[in-house]
Amino acid sequence: MAQPIDTVLEIDTPEHLAFRTRIAGPGRRMFAWLIDLMIRFAIVMGLIFIVGAFAAAGLDGLGTGLMFVLLFLLDWFYFFGFELLTGGRSPGKIALKLRVVRPNGLPITWRESFLRNLIRAADITLFPPYYLFLGPLIMAGDAKFRRLGDWVAGTIVVVEDPTLISRQVAVPAKPEDVAELPGALPLDRGDLEALELFVHREHMSDARREELAEIVAPIYAGKLQQPYPRNSTRFLAALWARAQDPRRRIS
Repeated sequence: MAQPIDTVLEIDTPEHLAFRTRIAGPGRRMFAWLIDLMIRFAIVMGLIFIVGAFAAAGLDGLGTGLMFVLLFLLDWFYFFGFELLTGGRSPGKIALKLRVVRPNGLPITWRESFLRNLIRAADITLFPPYYLFLGPLIMAGDAKFRRLGDWVAGTIVVVEDPTLISRQVAVPAKPEDVAELPGALPLDRGDLEALELFVHREHMSDARREELAEIVAPIYAGKLQQPYPRNSTRFLAALWARAQDPRRRIS
């Protein structure tokens, strides 16, 4: 059965952890591009004003030459420069909370930014109506909404939405298990971080979760002078729940 197109991208890390992010669609990316277009237009208006000032001073040739140089830099390095300085974001992307990343979720490097913006320039040169028709059409036909530059550079534009970060506990604790634990827990910050990762890890099979729990649970049971856990997963979940009690003490 074919998997339906989904705007949520799940990325698996080398540590066997997974996180989700939402892929930016053509509409949102178009609005971001329009914001960048207006900013660039404002810069061009400023350059025209500067050229006028040079012309009034009898230096119209110098002003015109300077304008052409600045227009070249603006056209070729506006997106490239901002993406390098801000980790894959232009002012329009910042306003719409978008970011360019690699398929593994890591920030882009100068190579990816250069390639995707080089193809942007080629698209405008070869296909003048690209942004009005061809670009959105290509993105709409791709499950990850990539334009030609993204295909070449191997990049994806995602939405930076903090509300997508789920804090739901994947392994809820049972009250009777929590009640069996002492109020004072010999846990340090590293222990708490490890337990937090375990109980919030959603995308893991029950068998794999229990396999990992059986390695760690006896260690904590020994620290607490507790008998060997009947169910290692439930024991760790109860341990995490007890650790959230503000009355507990960390020794």
